[in-house]
Amino acid sequence: MKPIKNILAISGRQGLFNLITQTRTGILVESLNDMKRFTISAQQQVHALDEIAIYCKEGEKPIKDLYEKIGKSLNGEKSVSHKANNPKILAAFTNHVPDFDEDRVYISDMKKFFNWYNMLCGYGFFLVEKDDEKEIDLDIKDKGSAS
Repeated sequence: MKPIKNILAISGRQGLFNLITQTRTGILVESLNDMKRFTISAQQQVHALDEIAIYCKEGEKPIKDLYEKIGKSLNGEKSVSHKANNPKILAAFTNHVPDFDEDRVYISDMKKFFNWYNMLCGYGFFLVEKDDEKEIDLDIKDKGSAS
């Protein structure tokens, strides 16, 4: 799995962006869609996916952890579309995040959650790499020998 540490969502712009570097007047980003680079001024609202969390009954869960969990359970495949009907989105979200706070997480949040997840899947962020497979095999062997 690729880290989502430098992946940004920018208000007023569609898609997700990779942080390249900081400039005097803002930041330099690269679109994950078309790989075009441009600067974002310091006045624009920029949100790092690494810092976003979902409200749950026991507190907040980082979106990064939820995406990694979903990515492993779906083997890097896309989930429900953000354009699906509301009951289908709610069922899928409840399946992946069963303890979310119904009072503070809206259907629009769920749609954005799945839209971003599916975008990241399309960019290959949740594909299991060979190094990850070796670690999984080692963990299985260690657990097997401990029993």
